[in-house]
Amino acid sequence: MEIVEQFVRGKYGDPDVCEDAIVVTAEHVAVIDGATDVSGRRYGNGAGGWWAMAACRDAVRRLPRGVDSHSAVAAMTAELAARIDSTLSAAERPSAAVTVYSRARREIWQVGDVGFAYRGLPTSVGQPRKLVDQVAASFRAAVLAAEVAAGAISMDRLVEVDPGQLAARALTGRQGGLRNSTGPYAYAAIDGRPVPPSLVVVHPVPGDVDELVIASDGYPVIGETLAESESTLALLLEKDPWCVAELAGTKGVLPGQVSFDDRAYLRVRGLGRR
Repeated sequence: MEIVEQFVRGKYGDPDVCEDAIVVTAEHVAVIDGATDVSGRRYGNGAGGWWAMAACRDAVRRLPRGVDSHSAVAAMTAELAARIDSTLSAAERPSAAVTVYSRARREIWQVGDVGFAYRGLPTSVGQPRKLVDQVAASFRAAVLAAEVAAGAISMDRLVEVDPGQLAARALTGRQGGLRNSTGPYAYAAIDGRPVPPSLVVVHPVPGDVDELVIASDGYPVIGETLAESESTLALLLEKDPWCVAELAGTKGVLPGQVSFDDRAYLRVRGLGRR
């Protein structure tokens, strides 16, 4: 496979604390997005999201040719489980979303909300958004709207404390209990516990597709090129820095940040044949 473009940038612009990563080997490529740990818990010198990302990154680098999705997910799960305290509750566990492309199998394996795109693929297929995040984003936006209506804040300037984000933590701080579970709010991520196979997306890539993009959800729109993705992000950030409209999410852009989230973009060509 040929790497056409790759780019990673943390929301603070500091690569040492960025929780997104790209992995490229002869047989697999992947984008990994460590989940922000709102608890502030540290693992060694890193936050929970970085720790989970590093475990998945190291596991993907060792995946053998021809491995199937179940074995790949199990390998990442085991790697993280070996690095964290097994007594942590579901909500306390660090986690990461991962999307991997297998050259030998011509399959995309999606665990969580790292998106993928190729020409002709509907956005609804490659860029899913978990229901619990949609609920939390709507609640946060409503709290901010109420604060503006009460005259408590102004939406024309960013502040250090986001009252909507703080209020939404009533849910975001608990949603780890829904991870790798069942039911309408269930979602997948690598957190050291088994991932239900029903939550892992296995997407066969059509034989006539030779170029693929994988990108973390720091990109609200995955463009055909990095420049297109960056341009769209910049326009949306200028229009909606609080992330309550087109960028509606569980957090906005705080002072000192360059975006609402870390971001990683990988475009590859020459996907191989089964």
